[in-house]
Amino acid sequence: MNRRTLAGYIASGFAVSILLYSGYFFVKRPERPTPHVAEEEKKVIVFRDVTYSGEKKGAIDWELKAKIARKYIDRPFVELEDIDGSYRPRPDTVVLFKGTKGELDTEAEKGKMDDVEIVYKDEYTVKSKSMDFDFKNSKVSSKNAVDLKGKKLTMQGLGMVADTDKQVVDIEKDVHGTVETDTRRFNFSSDRFSYDVKQNIYTFEGSVAVKGEDMTLFCDRIDVTSTGDEVDKLDARGKVILNSKGTLAKSGRAVYYLKDDKVTLEDSPRVTKDKVDMEGQKIVYSLSSGKISVEGPKMRIQR
Repeated sequence: MNRRTLAGYIASGFAVSILLYSGYFFVKRPERPTPHVAEEEKKVIVFRDVTYSGEKKGAIDWELKAKIARKYIDRPFVELEDIDGSYRPRPDTVVLFKGTKGELDTEAEKGKMDDVEIVYKDEYTVKSKSMDFDFKNSKVSSKNAVDLKGKKLTMQGLGMVADTDKQVVDIEKDVHGTVETDTRRFNFSSDRFSYDVKQNIYTFEGSVAVKGEDMTLFCDRIDVTSTGDEVDKLDARGKVILNSKGTLAKSGRAVYYLKDDKVTLEDSPRVTKDKVDMEGQKIVYSLSSGKISVEGPKMRIQR
């Protein structure tokens, strides 16, 4: 066998080896892993302009609309964007709400929403960065800063729980705001705040401070009651201290009647004016005239 023939056999054998190795590589090569994002996309169906709702006693009690909804096919979970909704805790009450985005468990009828604004019967609005909703139990809550505004009320605080069935709103701490009447404006601060919508009562509790145009009041708790849109009275309890135009009053309870511009002091009341201490069973003090009326009086003049 000459050298040329031997070289040809060697070249042919080398080419066949390469082909066999290439075929083995392509047949036995490992599969590329499927990206995680692709798997997630297979589990989600995207809808546009969708509506979700829930029923109670055969009637729709909540409805939620979203421009975009991502529905997970393996669980009752929906991601939402550009949200508008309504909730009916009672047949005569409609609560409107909206948010930029959120999520909903369609079976539990629970979810959360970002950049929320709630409108209750055109009487007040509540705003917060984020809120949790529980439609079945008529509850709305937030751990963030809350801004509440009504016709006569402006209130800010941290943390909120609202029971739309009982019509009660609680702000949990760091409360401050204003209550206005047709003729007066009061600035309030306290540890906690509660608004009973049915009885139209604002309650401030814990280190309460009230400042008006011509008075300052401190107490442990104060109830602000109204008739319609008009504030009737401020009912303060627990270590009450009232200071107005040089008159200092202390008692266990003080009721300020706004229409008469008078304060009734009870529970060991004591008033100091012009270096004269007055005590009695009940003391009535007129803020506008400065007159003081004492039942069962005891007086002491300071030297």
